[in-house]
Amino acid sequence: MLSAVILAAGQSSRMGNSIKALLTVDGVTFLEKIINNIGMTDVGEIVVVLGAHYKKIIETLRLENIKVVRNEDWKTGQLSSLRAGIKNLDGRSQGVLFTLVDHPLVKKTTYRRLVEVWKKDRTKIVIPSYRGRKGHPAIFPEALYDKVLNEELTDGARGIIKKEIESVKFVPVQDGGVVEDIDTMNDYKRLTGGQ
Repeated sequence: MLSAVILAAGQSSRMGNSIKALLTVDGVTFLEKIINNIGMTDVGEIVVVLGAHYKKIIETLRLENIKVVRNEDWKTGQLSSLRAGIKNLDGRSQGVLFTLVDHPLVKKTTYRRLVEVWKKDRTKIVIPSYRGRKGHPAIFPEALYDKVLNEELTDGARGIIKKEIESVKFVPVQDGGVVEDIDTMNDYKRLTGGQ
């Protein structure tokens, strides 16, 4: 079974008074759009990791059939959220697709393609590339869970990718969304027309 973890625990400090997970694109929030797109694949479970705005997000959105994990250590960065997500995966999980809430423009077809590639070889790290640039989401095999949870990773998940580069399968995609992270209000207005 392939699991999915959506990292949405940060403070969105560069978004002014807006919470990134609750900004909208195509009429739905970033978080809902990502959940909907991942839900169109053969992923067996979706785990959402919340932190800074936990209360507001769960009060605003109906996260049905989604496992919500609260990361109390969100201030320490994304790695703590990835670890919280992995610790809460179903015991049958053989791999984890993880993505950031600031990548809402990734297409359904891209998620499907990455899952298809992973299914052919479940030992690989699967990463999309767009015009030669690495993007999100990534899929890590179960064999790496222990390393994510226990190794000292000063560079976060990137550190594992560098160490395990021989196991990385880059998948070229025609989807600029894999490299478009929306970190500031200017990014949001530029990429979505400020919908």
